[in-house]
Amino acid sequence: MKLNLLAILLLVQGFVFAQNKPTLIPYPQEVKWNEGQFELSNNTTLFVEDENFDTNHFINEIKFQTGIVLQVVQNSEEATILFSQTNDIKEEEGYRLAVTENSIQLKAKTTKGIINGSVSLLQLVGSTLEVPAVVIDDAPKFAWRGMMLDVSRHFFDVETIKSYLDLMAHYKMNKFHWHLTEDQGWRIEVKQYPQLTENSAYRTEKDGTRYGGFYTQEEIKEVVAYATKRGIEVIPEIDMPGHMVAALASYPEFSCTGGPFEVQTEWGVHEDVLCAGNERTYEFVQNILDEIMPLFPSKYMHIGGDECPKARWKECPKCQGKIKAEGLEDEHELQSYFIKRVEKMVNANGKKMTGWDEILEGGLSETATVQLWRDFHDKDAVRKIAEMGNDVIVSPTGMCYFDYDIVTTDVKQVYNYQPVPSDLAKEKHHHVLGGECTVWTERIPDNARLDFMVFPRIIAFSEALWVGQKQGFDNFAERLEKEYTYLDSKGVEYGPSSKVLDVEILNHIGELKVQAQALIEGVTLKYKKPSSEVFVDYNEAIEVKETGKIIIQGFRNGKAYGDPVSSNFVMHLANQANIELSTAPSKPYHKAGVEGLIDGRLGFESKFSDESWIGFNGEDVTATLTFDVPTSISAIQLRAYDEVGSWIMAPKEVEVLYSKDGKKYKSANKFKTDAISSDGDVLIYNWEGLSKAKAIKSIKIIYTNGGPLPKGHLGAGKPAWLFIDEIIIQ
Repeated sequence: MKLNLLAILLLVQGFVFAQNKPTLIPYPQEVKWNEGQFELSNNTTLFVEDENFDTNHFINEIKFQTGIVLQVVQNSEEATILFSQTNDIKEEEGYRLAVTENSIQLKAKTTKGIINGSVSLLQLVGSTLEVPAVVIDDAPKFAWRGMMLDVSRHFFDVETIKSYLDLMAHYKMNKFHWHLTEDQGWRIEVKQYPQLTENSAYRTEKDGTRYGGFYTQEEIKEVVAYATKRGIEVIPEIDMPGHMVAALASYPEFSCTGGPFEVQTEWGVHEDVLCAGNERTYEFVQNILDEIMPLFPSKYMHIGGDECPKARWKECPKCQGKIKAEGLEDEHELQSYFIKRVEKMVNANGKKMTGWDEILEGGLSETATVQLWRDFHDKDAVRKIAEMGNDVIVSPTGMCYFDYDIVTTDVKQVYNYQPVPSDLAKEKHHHVLGGECTVWTERIPDNARLDFMVFPRIIAFSEALWVGQKQGFDNFAERLEKEYTYLDSKGVEYGPSSKVLDVEILNHIGELKVQAQALIEGVTLKYKKPSSEVFVDYNEAIEVKETGKIIIQGFRNGKAYGDPVSSNFVMHLANQANIELSTAPSKPYHKAGVEGLIDGRLGFESKFSDESWIGFNGEDVTATLTFDVPTSISAIQLRAYDEVGSWIMAPKEVEVLYSKDGKKYKSANKFKTDAISSDGDVLIYNWEGLSKAKAIKSIKIIYTNGGPLPKGHLGAGKPAWLFIDEIIIQ
């Protein structure tokens, strides 16, 4: 078959048009591209029928993107761009956008629909003056498209919150869940309890500095009003009855023990909680909620309810008395009793209570909304909650926790997020409201790191909740690539979309090399040796000849891309040994393998999930190192991780033994661990002065597991993880 010249030209033009389509994220439900385009100019007129729509913001965004200043007119007849309301659009957040060569018309039922349509128009405009002719009929798949931000571990000011509300609106996210209280800081003014902001909003860090901050009630109102203009509902969270140590630091009389307490500096779960047996505690909660809830027009009030240890309640006469007086079975039913009483307070203010999925413990009211996070706890939990008749917001750790690094949760994983279980009956689907990406800030200390962790993953999340996976990931990835120009224009310091590079340590008879590979197209690698301050191009495996860090960094378009991979080396004799373990490492913490204990690379001191640490769940481990040639030893250093908040405990005991023949062993030293850290510490065991340890054939290191998780821990009684890394022999 032959094609004539005109047909070829039409095909080429069609291909070019397809390649140059504006980026639409999240992609609309229905898009029909037409020929031609609307030309923007300083003479373009705008009329907005909806008085609640923030016209100035839209005009400013058009100016920011194009330099064009739209002219606002007083009636629709004069307008070439017309935003109008109509009951013809049935969905609350739906809209119809029609662009022709002569006009742009946006129709919606509600202000939120107008906002959503205006965002699509801004994306169509991009940075050009030509808006392609198109008809878009659109509405979201899920009503709840949220982001939760924890401002208690690290505080973010009003301007940062506003900038995130702008970005959320640009991707049609509509719920901002504001996590305002924690053990590490109380962030909202309560005038009846001034010490909550004078004292509980600040903590004294380990270096003696004072850290913290809070929002006044006027600032809260300012943020809520700003969010409303962006079509975003603000849901406050006051976490209770656990995660309340900051409040108890000022008002210890509402605890089981009476204190004293300090605002916590360590992350994790803490035993001291509100006393559920004290009637004055409920008065305290009532007063706080009655003062806070009117600041938020949202029909929802989040009361947390997660990670509440029961140790204090078990020992508290008031709590035990309450259990007996109310005919409760145990402390779990006491938590349910507490939650149900608080729910009545929430309902009395005309709101619905929502909480993390621990509010299920001991029984749940029919009207509570559950936010599920523990997908590891019960894979069928969403279905079970919906079948109970309760609404559920789906925020599983495996896809929605943006404090997890990109290696753990990448953009593709987030894009494939589907909140509705495949085995949930269709008539129950309405109970799955949607989902939230959650941003816990233990390791997010500033705005730059916040951007890095949230973007671009939140963009994939927005599309998953708006339209699902209709376009396919490859199509989304192409659009995302173009979207970085917009993020750059807004100064967003985004992170990578997936793991940037792989690093492997090669150990051949004690000769160490670092081998790296870029995993993303367009990324080049550079590295820096311990004795250098300058990055140089990576071309081949790097020989390790000195103690210190070799840092490898990905670069894209001339800018650092992703986190650098730092390999901290110690030159020592174990590099030349053979090693065996009595117990195989547990998945998924086995990437380093057995050789990872003697490859010369130290694990990160702030991150147990890096590839150098290896983990064992509830088991003792014996490492046996054998030298081909008998070796004199002067010192041994061992390392273990301790972070009980992450279910990791340092070994209860470490014993070092040595043998001159590889058969008979003599105990050299034992180390015992008493301290437990919630914050993540590397414990180092040093054995020195081995003047008699000459001509050693073999070394045994016996690590005794830390035992069951301690009383009061969320997993109390369950086996702890043991994490170890480099065995350093000098």
